[in-house]
Amino acid sequence: MNKLSQRLPLGLDILTYNKLKCDYDLSFHFDYLDICAKSISFAGLDVLEVGGALPPPLVIDHLGCNSWTAVESPEYDWELGAANQINKHNLVLDGNNTSQTRYKHCLMNIETADQPLHSQFDLIFSIAAFEHISRLPKALEAMFLCLRPGGRLFTMFSPVWSAHDGYHLPLSIPKRFQIQEGTDYIFKPYGHLLQTRKSVYADLKQRFDSSFAEEVVYYTYNSPHINRYFTEDYCSFFTQSAFQIDSLLLTFINPPALNMQKALCERYPSYSNFANNGIYLTATRPSSAIHYF
Repeated sequence: MNKLSQRLPLGLDILTYNKLKCDYDLSFHFDYLDICAKSISFAGLDVLEVGGALPPPLVIDHLGCNSWTAVESPEYDWELGAANQINKHNLVLDGNNTSQTRYKHCLMNIETADQPLHSQFDLIFSIAAFEHISRLPKALEAMFLCLRPGGRLFTMFSPVWSAHDGYHLPLSIPKRFQIQEGTDYIFKPYGHLLQTRKSVYADLKQRFDSSFAEEVVYYTYNSPHINRYFTEDYCSFFTQSAFQIDSLLLTFINPPALNMQKALCERYPSYSNFANNGIYLTATRPSSAIHYF
């Protein structure tokens, strides 16, 4: 358990915390909610969650949100299948419970959010999602329009493509290989950036087999489940958006060795931020400004 979790976040008592954690397979979600709550109180807000579906008992009953609308990409939902929380735990029940009537779940890409969702929310909350949004500038435009003037955006996400583990594989090593290792056994740090598709495929075919090698190459370099933006790309998109940036921080810093940093900069001369694993952003839709997209 990390330092953030050594105390119970969000003022939760131990019984409620354990029940929510076990019933809904929650982990880092508590910590990120707690970080957000330190600067933005959830109480009474209409919240749009982008890229997730936190359970009604947590966001409505405990946090006291007026409403919670969860938006998830249909493609990513399909890719996760039964592992997605909204499917795995049947989060939306029959609508008879008060918390359920104030909770909605939508399968849609946030960049396609249209007029009915515009100016409907006080807060956009998004964790572990921005690295999956391919059309991020368009998504930021849509999120801006979904907020009421003065509304806030909070996001924390990782790993970004330029991180040591930015390959973000949704795969584990198949049981047939009888190897009890994580994805760091598949790629060495920054291997996805410094190796070619050809060399990755050849290496994995030799260590595993052609079927698993093809899967890894697909999910690492071709699948739409990640956007493959570097840290500088995100920062550029944020600062060029219509949002007022309140805080933009690089998170989970673990600098590469000097020779690794040199190799990365030589391979990608337009980029230099390879130490951070993620990004933290808070931003505001200005109250008195007109923006045209």
